[in-house]
Amino acid sequence: MKVPRVLTLVLSLSMFGTAGVLANSLLGEYEGYTKARVVINNVEKTFKEGETPAFMINGSTVFPVRTLSESLQSLVKWDSSTNTVSIHKPNVHMFVAQKVEDNYSVKQPFGGVKKGDKLDFAVFAQVDSLTTPFHSFKISIVSPSGQEVAMHEKVVDDKKESFWYPWPFTVTFSEAGSYVVKFSIKLSQDTDYTVVSEKVILSE
Repeated sequence: MKVPRVLTLVLSLSMFGTAGVLANSLLGEYEGYTKARVVINNVEKTFKEGETPAFMINGSTVFPVRTLSESLQSLVKWDSSTNTVSIHKPNVHMFVAQKVEDNYSVKQPFGGVKKGDKLDFAVFAQVDSLTTPFHSFKISIVSPSGQEVAMHEKVVDDKKESFWYPWPFTVTFSEAGSYVVKFSIKLSQDTDYTVVSEKVILSE
């Protein structure tokens, strides 16, 4: 299935408390309309060359649906036969613990470590309201410098609306800063992973 390069949506900004849009003539124009700056959780969204940026039309902001969905950690599907965009936002809760028993009882949960520590621990993910079939999911751990230091991938290739999943990891926290645990979903074999949940382990 090919997804069009541009999927756009007219937004009411009151829908998104974490997103802000500022229009500024200094940003230039797109197709004759004023471009808009988009800030999500205090981080400005940048658009690559060839991407459709956010812009203003008749007092409303037009924003690429796929970019918005990924920024808000949700999944987007395009049905070309009906010209329908579907957005799916699963609930994904994660925590980390040094031990998770077979009955899912947890011992020694943590959120911070000492720099240089090497730990054996489990990432526990609880997923519900996943309302679309999907190909696979991935749990990854990314260092403060952006390196993926650990990863586990599982193929499902089915609809699985609700499940719990623990997985063991061994990580040396060699850097100071935030290690990000990411839960990502791939809708089909030929699409990319989309991050739908994140948790931070602070290394000090």
